[in-house]
Amino acid sequence: MPDVPKLSICVPSRNRQDCFRQTISDLTANPRTDVEFVFADNSDDPDVMDGFMRGLNDVRVVYLRSQPSPLSMADNWERTVSAASGAWVCVIGDDDYVDPDLADYILDIEARDAAVDAIGWNRAPFQWRSARTDTKSVPFSLANRIMRHPLGQITGRLFGWHGASYMPQCPYGVYHGAVARHSLDRVKGRFSGRYFEHPTVDYDFSHKMLATVENLVYINRPMSIPGVAKSSNSAAVGDAGRMRQAVDAHRQEYGTEFEEAVLGAGFPFTAETGVAGNIMAAQFWFKQKYGYEHAGWEANFARAVSTECQLWLEPEEYARHVARIRAAFEAWEGGKYLHLFEPKFVGAATRDPYWGLLQDTLHISQEVAGAETPAQFYRVLQDILPERAQIEFTF
Repeated sequence: MPDVPKLSICVPSRNRQDCFRQTISDLTANPRTDVEFVFADNSDDPDVMDGFMRGLNDVRVVYLRSQPSPLSMADNWERTVSAASGAWVCVIGDDDYVDPDLADYILDIEARDAAVDAIGWNRAPFQWRSARTDTKSVPFSLANRIMRHPLGQITGRLFGWHGASYMPQCPYGVYHGAVARHSLDRVKGRFSGRYFEHPTVDYDFSHKMLATVENLVYINRPMSIPGVAKSSNSAAVGDAGRMRQAVDAHRQEYGTEFEEAVLGAGFPFTAETGVAGNIMAAQFWFKQKYGYEHAGWEANFARAVSTECQLWLEPEEYARHVARIRAAFEAWEGGKYLHLFEPKFVGAATRDPYWGLLQDTLHISQEVAGAETPAQFYRVLQDILPERAQIEFTF
């Protein structure tokens, strides 16, 4: 293994040992020696992962065991990335997968431009079998090209919420993205002396990074799989009971300091108002604290909040959620943007998934070839996609 690995893949975990062990096995099955793996357990019972890791003899692995008391998510991510020594760093969840051969793409990109700040890529979401309730279609790009992304286009998507569904679309950050060491150091040096400050850790880092970088490159083919296990927070969207548990756990970890800062500044959206509200609260906090400005996001945010309401499938839960959101819009700048809030109840109406090719995007069943884990599904995509040698560079 080289003194400085080309890529560090970091996986912080909390009480999802089954997924974590599988993800560790899938990642370390790749034999390349220029990749470092940093695995950080933050579970209530350390014995499960400690026992598993004792049986893993791999010089590429840095293992951070659970502390006597569980860490906050921000602190666990902080120690994980701080332990990474790679020239490039990527963080995934313990129910996700990223291809360690991403290091080859990084080498190809550096050969054309050694000053790239961050690399993003196409992702293909996948549910673990335990989390599936129906058959879903997974879209992924067949474009097979590497391109430069104008910074203004990306800040428009993140800070302007352009093209957002119920979340702003931003492929750049340390989570399911690769960040150069100089960009990591810049974020830490310029903002608070930490990589992760706000509880919404992934967006917190992206906000800060995009406020300080210029050179972004995008791989238009899937390089990672965001997984959804049964216990994933993303599986709780639209479920009132699980959302309540997530909000309570959030406040138990962090208190209400961040919420109160945003509420006190006149923005009445919090984790209780859903995913879009929580992300925008993190963004609002960042802009307020560090003086970052980006105008014209309000209408796009309102549309994203409206779209998120469609994820609530039970009429009573939907009605309560809409009432909570409507109250926030009424309180926000005297109801100035209330007219933009246009929720629509969809319910559990069945829709036939789309299969096949649509322009350069292929839609396939996540049940294909019996895939049960993100790594298995990624191997199916590899069999479909062209070889790396055929990729087109447009910069």
